[in-house]
Amino acid sequence: MIPKEELRKIIILEHLTDEMLEKIAPAIQLLQIKEQEMVFEEGSEARQFYMLKSGKILLEKRISSQVTVSLGAIKPGFSFGWSAMFGEPYSFLAISSEESEIFTIAADSILTFLDNDHSMGFQIMRSLTRMLKNRMNRIEEQFLRAIREHPDIESLLS
Repeated sequence: MIPKEELRKIIILEHLTDEMLEKIAPAIQLLQIKEQEMVFEEGSEARQFYMLKSGKILLEKRISSQVTVSLGAIKPGFSFGWSAMFGEPYSFLAISSEESEIFTIAADSILTFLDNDHSMGFQIMRSLTRMLKNRMNRIEEQFLRAIREHPDIESLLS
C-alpha cells in the first residue's frame, strides 16, 4: 500500500483526510515507465486515472499525419487522464519525456469512492475543477497570443 504521505503530495488528493486516504490507498497502484513510453493513446478507452509522482509526461494531440501539437507537460503532483472520470475516451496522447513514476487508479474504483463518500468526492472534484480552470486559463492565453501574433491579424490590431 502506498503511504499517505506520498499520496498527499498529489494536488488532487492533498486536502483529503487521513481516513479518506486510507480508504483510497489500497486501490492505487504505482506504475513505472521509461522515457518515451506511451501511457495512453488518443481515442483509447479511459480505464485509468493518473497522478504523477515523479518524472514528466507530455500531452500531445495529432492534428494531421505529419503534425503533432504539444498541449502541455505534466509535472509531479499533477493529474492527467481525466477522461476516466467522465467515461469518455482519452482525448490526447500521453507519453513520458523521462523515466517516470505514476500513481494510477481504475476509473470504476475512483468513481465508486466518489459515489460512496460524498465528502471525498467533493474534495477531489473541487481540486479537479481548480486544475481544469487553470488549464483553461493557460489555453486561453496561448490562443489569444497566437491570434495577436498572427501576421494577418497583427496588422489589423496596429
